[in-house]
Amino acid sequence: MTSMLQVCDILWGTDRIIDDDPITSVVNGGFYLPYKSGGSWGIFDRDGQIVGAATDFRDKNQLSHNQVVDPLSTSNYGMIPEAAGSYIYGGYINLHYGHFIINSLPRLWNISRIKTPSTKILCHGICQPKDWFAFPFIAAIMGALGLKPDDFVSPTDPVRLSALIVPGTSLHEQTAGHRVYGSFCREIGRRLLHGRSITAGSRFAYFSKSRLKSAVGLVENEIEIDDTLRSLGVDIFYPELMPLQDQIGVFVDYEYVLGTAGSFMHTSIFSEKSKIICLNVTSQINTNYKIIDLLADNDASYLYPPAMKVSSGRAGVMTTRYLPDAADVAKEFFSRIPK
Repeated sequence: MTSMLQVCDILWGTDRIIDDDPITSVVNGGFYLPYKSGGSWGIFDRDGQIVGAATDFRDKNQLSHNQVVDPLSTSNYGMIPEAAGSYIYGGYINLHYGHFIINSLPRLWNISRIKTPSTKILCHGICQPKDWFAFPFIAAIMGALGLKPDDFVSPTDPVRLSALIVPGTSLHEQTAGHRVYGSFCREIGRRLLHGRSITAGSRFAYFSKSRLKSAVGLVENEIEIDDTLRSLGVDIFYPELMPLQDQIGVFVDYEYVLGTAGSFMHTSIFSEKSKIICLNVTSQINTNYKIIDLLADNDASYLYPPAMKVSSGRAGVMTTRYLPDAADVAKEFFSRIPK
C-alpha cells in the first residue's frame, strides 16, 4: 500500500543553536522613529544609521517587519524632543501569537537582570501597551515576567534618546536561537503552570485549527481529521479557546502532541522534552519550528501529505489548503505514533 505521508527532511532556513548569550549594547544619542508600515521606522544612531542590534532579520538578511532602514538625514530631526534618562529596547510587539514568540518575546530574555522599577521598556507597535495587554497571551506572559502596561512606552512621534540599552534578540527568525531563550521560556512556563486545569484524558492530544476564524494558513477540511482522530481516542483541543497555561499543560501532560503546522507548535518552548508529530502543510520545514524543538529538547517529526492542495481561500486566511482523503490521511498519521 502506498503511503499517504512523506517525512519532511528539507529545511526552509537554518536552525543553528548558539550557546553564548546575546550581546547587550548601549546606543547613546540615537533616534526613535515610530512604527510606520512600509515606511522609515526603528532605532537609528546619532549619525542616522539603522542600529542593526535593534533590527530583526529573517533567514539571515531579510527584514522581519515591513521596515525601511535607509539612513536618515539627521538635520531633519535636530529639533525633536529628547527623552530624559535611559530606556531598554523591547523591539516590535507583534500581536500575532506565533510571531510574538518568534520576534517579540526574544528581546526580553534578560529583562529581569537589567530593568529597574523606574526604567521603561521602549517598543514599536501598531497600538499602545494597554492595547497589547488586551491580548490574553501577552497579558499572561508579561504578567509572569512581572511586567505591566505602564512598564512600556511606544511614542507616536520621533524621539531623541540620550541612552538606550539594546538587548540582542535571543531568536533570529529562521536562522538561529540562543540557548538562553529556551531556559527563559521554561521559567515563564513554570510560573504559568500554577493555574493550569488540563489533565490528560489519553496519551494523545491534537491541536486543531478547524475553528479559527482567521489565520496565516488553514486546512479547510481539517474537521475531518478532528473527527477521525477523536474516533481513535485522541483528545482534540482548540488552542484559541484555551488560556495559555492550559495550552502549555497539554505539552506537559500528554505523551504525544499532534497537530497541523501552526503557532500552537511554538507553545512547546514553555515546556521541554515534548513528543510532537506535525502534519506539515508543505514538504519543507520552516526552521522556526526546528529551532524551538532544539531549544526545548523536543522529539519532533514532520510529515507531509503530497496530495495537499492550495484551494481558493477564504476571508481572513492568507493561505487555505484542502486535503483529499483527509480521514485516511488522519488514520495513517495516527499509525505513525510509536505505540
